Amino acid sequence: MEWNYLDAYIEETGEQLSRLEQLLLELEEKPEQSDVLNEIFRIMHTLKGSSATMGFSEVADFSHNLESLFDKLRKGELGVNDELIDLFFECLDALKKMITAAIKGEVYDGNAAELVDIINNLIHTGSMGENTKWQVSVKINGDCMMKTARALVIVKYLEEMGNILSIDPPIDVLIREKLECKEIVAVIEISRDIEDIILGLKNIQDVENVEIRPVHEKVRNKVDMNDVKINLSMQYKVEDLQRLKEALMRADVVNLEFGENPNMSLALLQLILAAHRENKVIRCEKGGGPVVKMLKLMGVF
Repeated sequence: MEWNYLDAYIEETGEQLSRLEQLLLELEEKPEQSDVLNEIFRIMHTLKGSSATMGFSEVADFSHNLESLFDKLRKGELGVNDELIDLFFECLDALKKMITAAIKGEVYDGNAAELVDIINNLIHTGSMGENTKWQVSVKINGDCMMKTARALVIVKYLEEMGNILSIDPPIDVLIREKLECKEIVAVIEISRDIEDIILGLKNIQDVENVEIRPVHEKVRNKVDMNDVKINLSMQYKVEDLQRLKEALMRADVVNLEFGENPNMSLALLQLILAAHRENKVIRCEKGGGPVVKMLKLMGVF
């Protein structure tokens, strides 16, 4: 490979990526711009060809998939929406990293395969998939006098709308009313019209703001690992135990807190043992005395 060709490729792709980012911002402002879609299509076609010429097959293949997607968009076979815009920026980020790795002779280890799956699903079915994961953030009005109660209403609504994969703060924290909850952040898998869900959330009393965005199997933020805390010094009501049971089913990690007078009820013991059988990670703080000894004898730790 002659360096003058590589230098030309670096200069050309740098200009194309910069222009592509500008075009995506324009598309975000006005989704139905045929001239913008046409130009993006041409850029992807050029990137595909130049990368193939340089022997950067991974970049060429990824560009080819994007080219096919934008071909359908510019022909009006697919419509541009906020979900797609988010996907486009993810693809741009992946493309930049992929090209950088190719130029340096390094292996690209990003999420291109996952993005290609989404792109191909769009090309062939016209949708992001039957079930789409969304990150939902719901802020509660600061003047609300019963923030915990309102947060539980929000959680109940989300449970009815789909499968909650993770949630912050954990449900057991809400149950204990130890936290003045100002915001619920959840990752939820749904298969219905997202606009209806947003409207339903906004109609809940004391909801100040709702933000929602798609999650394309990438690394999630603070709700990635769903921790549940169980306070063994607390007396849980029947309805609280039911909510705690539901939270444990979705949890990755169970944290046991003992407080001053740990006194584990049979119901809590059953929940902890059930979590252990489901291979949940169970942790405990220092202390606990006889309770911890008993759990160790039972093989929980």
